[in-house]
Amino acid sequence: MLNKKKKKKEPYDRIRPILEYLTFADSYTKRIREILKNNNLWITNDNVSYGPHTLLKLAYLKYYFDIALEIAKNYFKNYVFIDTFAGSGLVSIKDTEYVSLGSSLLALIFKSRSGTSFSKIIGMEIDENKFSLLYRRLNLIKEELNLATDIKLIKGDINKKIDDIANEINQGDYGILFVDPEGIEISLGDLSKILSRSKSIDVILNQSEGVYRLLGKAQNGDSVSLKRLEQYLPTLSNVQDPEKARDILFNQFGKPIEATAEIRDVNNSPKYELVLRVRSTKSGAPWVKGMVEFANNITTKYNGKIVLNILDQIHGKGGRIDDFFKPS
Repeated sequence: MLNKKKKKKEPYDRIRPILEYLTFADSYTKRIREILKNNNLWITNDNVSYGPHTLLKLAYLKYYFDIALEIAKNYFKNYVFIDTFAGSGLVSIKDTEYVSLGSSLLALIFKSRSGTSFSKIIGMEIDENKFSLLYRRLNLIKEELNLATDIKLIKGDINKKIDDIANEINQGDYGILFVDPEGIEISLGDLSKILSRSKSIDVILNQSEGVYRLLGKAQNGDSVSLKRLEQYLPTLSNVQDPEKARDILFNQFGKPIEATAEIRDVNNSPKYELVLRVRSTKSGAPWVKGMVEFANNITTKYNGKIVLNILDQIHGKGGRIDDFFKPS
């Protein structure tokens, strides 16, 4: 009898379990939620909220965790997640009751398909309240789940504490550097100090659409916008062509640059781009093909409204999303 070719999953059937995991709707993360609630560390009404499109960013991150750690386990002993804007560990979804794992908490509890997890989490957060919550949430979950992960949290401004982060990374480490500012609060050039610590650090950069708006204002003579651009990345101040500016930004971290994904909100308006920069290898990083496919067929094709519809279905508030929507 001939073996039947395995049917490829539809985008909905691929994104749904990831969203279930992120929003505490699967068995593993439900346990995390209960631990946090029982210790009065669940989200509160005064937490800052973000649009549902944020979950596309976190889904992209989780998907890459699995790809990256499955490859890294064959070559490295230590796997480090570096979160430059770590937040509080939880994300409140705007105008809903939904709550998601934040990036650092996601990295702490994550296990790849073979059971590989991060050896170390390095988190940076400037806000005192968020830092306190992050510290308590991560260390509570580490204790309750008996995790061996080393947690190093640093309070302060990323631009002033970049050396503190770099000093936590060893030459033989494999790392994922997640750069997720709300705007342009970071000096991108300084990140080279982190990348110089190991040749095996991949970068996921959240590139805000606001940078291009600032570029336009600066070109029209706005000195405040020009100064902000120079702080973000000095070479941008002399660029006239937005497309060239995009290339400069993306090449800041070296090549190859892959799996660029546009994140769009509930109104289908672009909010930012996620850019993946992977370490150079003799084989040309073939593992990135899966990430490119995920970015093209899921992250970029979906938007905040569709995510919200899927969340409603997951949590018992709506019908099956592909009954009325098919991504183009």
